[in-house]
Amino acid sequence: MTKYLFLFLAGVVQAQQLATIDTQAAARPFPHFWEQMFGSGRAILSLRDDYRSDLRTVRDATGLQYVRFHGIFDDEVGVYDKGAYNFSYVDRIYDGLLANNVRPFVELSFMPKDLAASQTPHAFWYKPLPNPPKSYNAWGELIGRFARHLVDRYGIDEVSQWYFEVWNEPNIDFWTGNPKQSTYFQLYDAAVKALKSVSPRLRVGGPSTAQAAWVDAMIAHAVQANVPLDFVSTHVYANDSPQDVFGTPGPINRFDMVARSVKKVYDQVKVSAPPQPAHHLQRVQRQLRQRAARHRRGFHGSVAGQQYPPLRRHADHDVVLDLQRCLRRAGRD
Repeated sequence: MTKYLFLFLAGVVQAQQLATIDTQAAARPFPHFWEQMFGSGRAILSLRDDYRSDLRTVRDATGLQYVRFHGIFDDEVGVYDKGAYNFSYVDRIYDGLLANNVRPFVELSFMPKDLAASQTPHAFWYKPLPNPPKSYNAWGELIGRFARHLVDRYGIDEVSQWYFEVWNEPNIDFWTGNPKQSTYFQLYDAAVKALKSVSPRLRVGGPSTAQAAWVDAMIAHAVQANVPLDFVSTHVYANDSPQDVFGTPGPINRFDMVARSVKKVYDQVKVSAPPQPAHHLQRVQRQLRQRAARHRRGFHGSVAGQQYPPLRRHADHDVVLDLQRCLRRAGRD
């Protein structure tokens, strides 16, 4: 046994902690889940040469597998206009990722101008539309056409390895549906129906919230409405307030905010009822309960899910719980 003295600095306060390490213990893998997926601005930026150069640099350094960005349906990408579809820029965007051995984590956002019920933009300088569609049937048609095009171009064996996440941060100002949660669920239901009609192998999830919100409600909705839910996703920022994330006044150290938020989501999933596909989540929950102690040891500081996790932290503090991958990992554990 070897003892090490670690010094942790927080501002001007210096604390000491004594850790005992068994240097003879069997080694275990330490995968860097927080390096597997990165957040990256908006879709159109990926057409730039310097973006692709940077992508290769980061991929070589970290081994990242997925990139998530906003705005694949923004008007600057040109997908939808007056009922007509054009996927030329979509092809160039995703071709560029795949050519660099990186897959898209597809955020289905934002609303095309001609489909939006309101033209009031978000405050971001590039003015995305965070508004519901004029018609949820038309939104579903857009998602279906989009997914069918991707499968036709890249093949279902490739696209089934992508993730399709419905929207971004619907619990705050990136969604103007009223009431927010129920209208988001309507958006999700239309999208998942369209995606699964193209192929049941396509992976779709949400609620893609800020502040680690709505995960329990999302699973409950999937169960009640009997709609598929292949993964849940949410994210949090280290400067989010404890009141917004946990409903308590705090304070919580910024170094702990992300990890504690991940545990919140982990605990909600662990006790949830299984939505479709039921056999996936039933097995996931059983594995989670059996390994709860080991999972909890994976939370440290602002790094979550270090050793046995279904949980991964992204570079922009996104946290995704991938139920299918959890099954595969648990089966090898």
